[in-house]
Amino acid sequence: MSSDIAIRVVSICKRYEIYNTPRDRLKQFFLPSMQRLTGRHPLQYFKEFWALRDVSFEVKKGETIGIVGRNGSGKSTLLQVICGTLFPTSGSVETDGRIAALLELGSGFNPEFTGRENVYLNGAVLGLGNKEIDMRFDEIVAFADIGDFIEQPVKTYSSGMYVRLAFAIQANVDPEILIVDEALAVGDPAFVHRCMDRIHTLQAGGTTILLVTHDSLAVKRFCSKAYWLDRGTLRLSGESNDVVDAYLHELFDNVSSTVKTVTAESNWNYSENGEFIWETTIPNQDRRLGDLTAKVIGLAIYDINGQKISATQSNEKVLLRFSVINVSIPVGTELSFGYIFRNFRGEEIAATNTNLEECVPVRVSSLKEVFNIAVEIFLPSLHSGSYSISVGVSHCLNRKIKLADRIVNGLFINVVNPKQITTITSFDSKFEIKPLCL
Repeated sequence: MSSDIAIRVVSICKRYEIYNTPRDRLKQFFLPSMQRLTGRHPLQYFKEFWALRDVSFEVKKGETIGIVGRNGSGKSTLLQVICGTLFPTSGSVETDGRIAALLELGSGFNPEFTGRENVYLNGAVLGLGNKEIDMRFDEIVAFADIGDFIEQPVKTYSSGMYVRLAFAIQANVDPEILIVDEALAVGDPAFVHRCMDRIHTLQAGGTTILLVTHDSLAVKRFCSKAYWLDRGTLRLSGESNDVVDAYLHELFDNVSSTVKTVTAESNWNYSENGEFIWETTIPNQDRRLGDLTAKVIGLAIYDINGQKISATQSNEKVLLRFSVINVSIPVGTELSFGYIFRNFRGEEIAATNTNLEECVPVRVSSLKEVFNIAVEIFLPSLHSGSYSISVGVSHCLNRKIKLADRIVNGLFINVVNPKQITTITSFDSKFEIKPLCL
């Protein structure tokens, strides 16, 4: 294996034998061999279930890779095969480096042991001696923040305490490869923030990270690449933004994005009765979500002087305008309109809609009705760079909000900030410093 490869998965397959009854399992153990001895074709008394089929990929050292897919797609099985806790039916896995894995809840813990004893047990499994664990013990306990429960058997722990201690151990033993399987979903907000900060630290230190999660934003935020598993096969691999968007596109039962729109350009002006002129172009409509019972038919952004723009500065107001046509939503149905603002990593910087803003409800009055939406947005002190804007419309169906249409990354705008900032955004801040004479 090349020196820059941390994980290599080659043609992994995993088959399970599913028996209807214990009797069938017993038959399978004895009868096929007897049938062969008598010259008969051996019968099979189980159904085959392939959790993984011919999965292959490589992860370079220092990369953070996300794995997405529906429940039952084989994500957890794949991680267990990589960790060595599950043997594949065929194929091979090679790893280079100490692996720390946070798989299903409580895995690797002896429920009868105390938290302290499990820290030393897990450390030993990871190849650490008692002296090395002694050096890290206080840091692990502080990170887990479970108080006196560290001296109690872990069978008395809540699910959150399990995860706290498990992640604290795995993330503080200097792993070269960290594998996390959806475990952080049960953590409280403060602990999740602590974990994310630790993941950033591990990334900066060159740790290879494999992350399985249903949180698409986390994949976009932390992962440079992503793999999409679908019914045990590798459906798609590539840049995390592209893979997650493709996965979500199918997950939400999306229809085709090929939608005809009016192509005439519209300018910033009003009709005689003071109504907005329709927006009738969409700069980018490669991806859209929803049932298309209503459609976004135009989208543009303007400065405060009414000029269409593709760039602006931080701390400026802009006007986002888009138009929506009703296709088949029944008269009287309430609609909601909104937008999502993302940076180049796909992280959501801001998002809102008319429901959240407590606007006056808008209801459908006829088919083919067109709604013109104007949103005045004050851009805060953002990091200089390219940002995307997604817009959409939802309707209320059987007391549930259902997405009608969302143009994903419908337009892009460049934001320039003369202030040098290293974070996503910065707050308006005033410092007051008073020297004290001692």
